[in-house]
Amino acid sequence: MEQKYFLNPNRKLTKEEKSLIWKKPISHITSEAEIRICKAVKNNWNKSEMKLTNILLEGDSGSGKTELAKALSTDFGLPYTKITCFADMDKSDILGAILPVSESEENGSAIKYQYYPSEIVRAYENGWLLEIQEPTVIRDAAVLMALNSALELDGSINLPDRIVHRHPDFIAIITTNRGYNGCRPLNEALRDRIGHVEKMDLPPIQVMVERAIQKTGYTNMEVLNLFAQTIVCLDQTAKANAIKGVAGMRSYFYWIDAVMEGNAVIDSLYHKVIYKITTDEEEIEILNQSLKKQEILSKLEEILIPKGKTNGEVLELKADGNFETKQTLQKENKEPAVELRRRSDSEGESNKTLESSVQTKTIDIEEDGKAIYHELSKEEDKKIQDEKMSFRKKLNSEARNAVKGSIHENIKMIVHRPEPNEEERKEYYKVVSELYPIIQELSNKTKPILEHEIAASQSNNKMYGNNFHPEKVVYSDFKYFSKKSPPDEKPTLAVALRIDQSASMNAFGRLEIAKKSATCVYEFCKKCNIPILIYGDTADRSPKEQMSMYSYIDWNNSKLNDAASLMCIKSISNNRDGMAMRILAEKLVKVPHTTKLLISISDGMPKALPDYSGNIAIQDMKKLIKEYTRKGITFLAAAIGQDKETICDIYGNDRYIDITDLKELPARLVKTIARYL
Repeated sequence: MEQKYFLNPNRKLTKEEKSLIWKKPISHITSEAEIRICKAVKNNWNKSEMKLTNILLEGDSGSGKTELAKALSTDFGLPYTKITCFADMDKSDILGAILPVSESEENGSAIKYQYYPSEIVRAYENGWLLEIQEPTVIRDAAVLMALNSALELDGSINLPDRIVHRHPDFIAIITTNRGYNGCRPLNEALRDRIGHVEKMDLPPIQVMVERAIQKTGYTNMEVLNLFAQTIVCLDQTAKANAIKGVAGMRSYFYWIDAVMEGNAVIDSLYHKVIYKITTDEEEIEILNQSLKKQEILSKLEEILIPKGKTNGEVLELKADGNFETKQTLQKENKEPAVELRRRSDSEGESNKTLESSVQTKTIDIEEDGKAIYHELSKEEDKKIQDEKMSFRKKLNSEARNAVKGSIHENIKMIVHRPEPNEEERKEYYKVVSELYPIIQELSNKTKPILEHEIAASQSNNKMYGNNFHPEKVVYSDFKYFSKKSPPDEKPTLAVALRIDQSASMNAFGRLEIAKKSATCVYEFCKKCNIPILIYGDTADRSPKEQMSMYSYIDWNNSKLNDAASLMCIKSISNNRDGMAMRILAEKLVKVPHTTKLLISISDGMPKALPDYSGNIAIQDMKKLIKEYTRKGITFLAAAIGQDKETICDIYGNDRYIDITDLKELPARLVKTIARYL
């Protein structure tokens, strides 16, 4: 491809610019993506309005994005430079900075300010190839707007001392990872300015092997192919199970190199590949099972690699200077390789069946989805029971006060705090294990959003920053700038989940889905530090208990929460929706969070004795929604029964989630909550 795709063959480059053109190493293999980009850019280079100057390379770490960007520098004959974006990047990092410079004079020292262009500006006005790494981590929207303006075909950058116009040879290569912590979706306006996009995945196994031969010098095709199959298997398994690590080309190369140095195949697999994907015991077990299922693990265990980079031969030097080689014999009865399984010294819990405990307080779920039980002494148990009783009385009092002045004021009500038995604890652990990939994936995608909430405050008295304050010059301490403070706000969302426990919920598996949904929402909110209430309700259990509320999770005293109580959710009798929703709405009103979300999972119309049904119930619900919407509550209804049209009419089209496939409900609810962050 020597000079075949040069964009401006007649251009005279300076000595510095020539040194910036990347030199392709011998190990570089031209990929289909490289050829495809070169052809597209070259063919459109002289089409003024169709010129391809902005290219996006999107893919996992180790997929070859940066090497491809450097290779394009060689192909196009352009100097290569790069910038790596970071979360607190501001406009001064795009445009450059004005910094104080001290100059000595006879009678002291004088201070002047000098503009220093950024690497972006240098590439922009000199016509270089610029790689912009990870712009998705940038928090400040103003920075992205500055980039958007610069990437226009006829774009320009306003500098403190001049206006810089885009050089006709300037090419921007944006490289970004997919779905990593800290990364957000690429800004729509920025993506719209892209002329060509490459989805960078692991290359075909044949290409992986060719690159490995060039990179490492190892030539055993059987081993190289098996190692490549292992990498592909681990990468696919990690993605399918929402494991955030990546098995990429770098891992492949380092694993081969480690084995060539004489390290054990399985041991190197851990340290060069698997531990780079994850060190979580449960996730490692998932990867382990996948390798076993595809019979890759047994094949890896059969490999015996001779020590050193010798390809199986030993070179002996005789005293007379002659060389003689002999083939090293492999031991037939070699020791078996180490099986890919949990080590005995690993931290955390085992996968054995959970044993019961007489003095179990509660069940917690670790970051990896494992269950942890806490045992209590008799004194602690009594103290906890007293505290639970006191808290239950408080909840009953608050609930009765919440419905005063409404049509439910005279309804006899009891608020319960269900306590799970050992079977329900085991059931909860099983449900969490089943839902763990969904919870982990969505929480990992949501946490960066929480970290990137915009901070409005500015830090003053800085040596450099994005705002210059000339009035500060009089102090002669060089602290004349202010800079945007990094965000430190806590999540501004609070969530309440109400579950209809009417008898009809027992049909078509609705109750089991409601349990899973509650579990999924609770674990997600806990991981993201979002305050969460989960209550269930039913009506007409008895003449003395016309309304029953079940407090499963309450943020007012979180240490008394037992997540396994969610398995106590049962279908019982009728439903008095307006009363239950009013009690939860009143709880939400009292919290200071900006967004207050109240979600109801229900399968039908409100109906309770003696006459709470039909138009009375519908009007009560509509009045409730209108009243508390004015107080800042956002209502959502997840309809999973036959009365979807009526529920949609009560809540409105914009507050209604139609769940056709019940199995989708847990993930749909969590995704809906995440959108409100």
